[in-house]
Amino acid sequence: MAHTPSPRSIWRRVVTLIAPLALTVAACPMISPALAAPPHRPDQSWSLAGQPGGDIPDSAVYLRYQGRVFGIDYVEGWLRTTTANGLTFHDKDSAVAVQVRPHVSGSLDAYVRTVDLPSLAHSPGFQRGALTHDTIGGYTALRLVYRGRSAPDDVTGKTTSVQADRYYVAGRRALAIITLSTPTGVDNVDGFRRIAHSFRFR
Repeated sequence: MAHTPSPRSIWRRVVTLIAPLALTVAACPMISPALAAPPHRPDQSWSLAGQPGGDIPDSAVYLRYQGRVFGIDYVEGWLRTTTANGLTFHDKDSAVAVQVRPHVSGSLDAYVRTVDLPSLAHSPGFQRGALTHDTIGGYTALRLVYRGRSAPDDVTGKTTSVQADRYYVAGRRALAIITLSTPTGVDNVDGFRRIAHSFRFR
């Protein structure tokens, strides 16, 4: 009989790509509580699957999250979890995480290369891809593409190859980092781009 992974096991694999955020947050000033998302208790009715998933179908319905600091679209049915400096939407092995960090007064490109990339480089199986310029909501943005490995499964010890798009949006008062991750081979390119470009500072 096939083993069904526990919610804890699935969640560990989902958050692997965003775990390195903690390394840089420790080196940054604390975010004011006003910048954090409103308290929220996620629905615990996980959608379990034996294989990596979380793909966004063409028929997906998008809803709008509107917090005190930012707004962003998300896929209907994806669960929401509040984090220390933002929130995460997740389904199976895919996730969209938004983190708010202190405003970057200097070059955004320099910040990514000297602060964030060194932290990401410590994550399992990290392979950097392209770093390109973008614009989101009228603000300067950078998009980093990379790959890595998930955390080992609680039962089997196996890891999964994951791919991610990471957007850095430099607002007037804060920096937003949007990390969209999914198992390698799951095509969420169009859906992830729509979600990332729906981001707006308030």
